[in-house]
Amino acid sequence: MAQSTKNILILLVGLAGLALLAWLVFTLQPLIVALTISALLGYLLNPLVKKLAARLKGNRPLAATLIYLLVLGIFAGLFVLLGAITLDLWPRIQHELSDALAIMQGWLTRPFPIFGFQIDPTTIIESLNTAWSNAISTLTIGEKGVLSGLTQNLLWTLVVLVSFFYFLKDGQRIHPWLLDHLPLEFRSDVRQLLTEIDAVWSVFLRVQLFIFAVLAVLIVSSTTLIIWLFRQGWLPLSPIGLALLLVGVYAAIQQVDNLWLRPQLMGQALKLHPGIVFVSLIAALALSGLLGALLVVPILATVKVLSRYVYIKLGWRTPETNAAVTPADDLPLPKPQIESEAHAQLPQSRKITPAKPKKGKPPQEKSPQKAQER
Repeated sequence: MAQSTKNILILLVGLAGLALLAWLVFTLQPLIVALTISALLGYLLNPLVKKLAARLKGNRPLAATLIYLLVLGIFAGLFVLLGAITLDLWPRIQHELSDALAIMQGWLTRPFPIFGFQIDPTTIIESLNTAWSNAISTLTIGEKGVLSGLTQNLLWTLVVLVSFFYFLKDGQRIHPWLLDHLPLEFRSDVRQLLTEIDAVWSVFLRVQLFIFAVLAVLIVSSTTLIIWLFRQGWLPLSPIGLALLLVGVYAAIQQVDNLWLRPQLMGQALKLHPGIVFVSLIAALALSGLLGALLVVPILATVKVLSRYVYIKLGWRTPETNAAVTPADDLPLPKPQIESEAHAQLPQSRKITPAKPKKGKPPQEKSPQKAQER
């Protein structure tokens, strides 16, 4: 089989595999989302499990169980803490909400002009009440009802919890199992690819944790400052104005994250252009939501690793090779091979070997004057 035909077949098989993968992702999207979340959590906590298993004399199941229970305890403690804080502040929140509703009623009972027209807010209130009653009536237990959606979310949460435990316990076996089921001629290449992809995702998780820490510091500090200024009376705002100010601050922090922080850090860490990172983040956020925006950058870096591998295997020049190519005028000329080939075809007795120079001082030439005197 010619090399060009083989390359075309490889490309066709790769495109068919990508099409099948896209169809599976679209069909099994909820399951893939649940498994992706659990796999990310297991991959993130895998170093802790390794260190704990080393201290427990290689008992990885026990180490995975302890880390799993610790994570569940942290999440349960956070929920309990938030619930306790909410119950403690609920009377104050209820009082502020009642004041906000009274202010809103005062605004909504007065007609206001827009472009010369008088708008009656009572009509808007009646429309909102009708829409609310229709929304309540949709809380059915049918196939597409809200309660059915809640049940499905609970089931997928259970899938995440169970698969997360098994990723912690047996996740290290995936790499050897995959290599053992491959032909011998492909194992070295796949091992190198998995090593590079593992490095990509490790860098991504470290950078992502750093970004989460920066965002948490910004959100907590800005929220604390705004509430303290409001309590001191230096922000003469109503509760609605305070809520709108907090929403605006959170939106500004999110824009800083999307426009500057994430493209710069992810681009430098994963060797991607910040513009490509920004466009991919916005597209993934619009098409697939928060999880897609979280995973699109390492997926791009993984595709870059795989495409470079295919690029080399097809026999094409890599970008590094193209950059190192020198102009043709600068290349040294090849030595002629005609005499050497003709010399090689001669019999052994007729081959002329160059005379070796004698050791010692080279003979000195006589000057013409000394030759005439003699």
